[in-house]
Amino acid sequence: MEVPDYLCDRDDRLHTWAAVRLCQEVSELHSKATGIGYETLREKNLIWIISRAYYIIYRRPRAFEKVMLSTWSRGNDGLFAFRDYRMESTEGEALLEGTTYWPLINYETHKPVRLNDTLADYECSSQRASDRDTLERLRLPDMSDADGRMESVAHYSMIDHVGHVNNSEYVRLLFDSVMQTGFDLGRPYSLELNYNHETEPGDRLAVLRKQDGDAHWIQITNSRGVSVSARISRP
Repeated sequence: MEVPDYLCDRDDRLHTWAAVRLCQEVSELHSKATGIGYETLREKNLIWIISRAYYIIYRRPRAFEKVMLSTWSRGNDGLFAFRDYRMESTEGEALLEGTTYWPLINYETHKPVRLNDTLADYECSSQRASDRDTLERLRLPDMSDADGRMESVAHYSMIDHVGHVNNSEYVRLLFDSVMQTGFDLGRPYSLELNYNHETEPGDRLAVLRKQDGDAHWIQITNSRGVSVSARISRP
């Protein structure tokens, strides 16, 4: 694929939120092609949601640069399905590596369902994209004395076909916050996220940021509590 310029920043480099959105798109294409895509599962009243994610961004590609973005399933533990990503240049340079956890939930009750039946015969790979074999729950420091705070609203443009704020939109907010510190996107960095509570249209969001050395801890809250916990740091 060729990196669209409308997904790039003022330096003509791919936005991090856009990289995450592209990972979503290739996930859906792969899931659809292998029989577990959105439309197929909705007929069974099921839907995938993302719970945890970890990305390493080595270099953000330039506008119009040609890249290869691939994804594959790395199995499951009965509750979470593991999906990995790799973006590389035409020369084979690693640009992004990622690992994500996806539970399958009942669309109406929002309760998780066991994956054994749905993925019983699903073809998986043992290849690991990132340096993380498992993703543990993030434990944020005390955010009551945060270094920075932003507020936003869950606008119409942030909502996806599930009816909630899309997970890449949280990444947009994270970097709107961390870039206030002058964070250098020209060096490799990692992004780790826990998605806790969905955000509905019109919800008010508070984005709290706290720096600890090279790590930036970020918490996004809505009317139901902590929606997203995140850490941006150097790998």
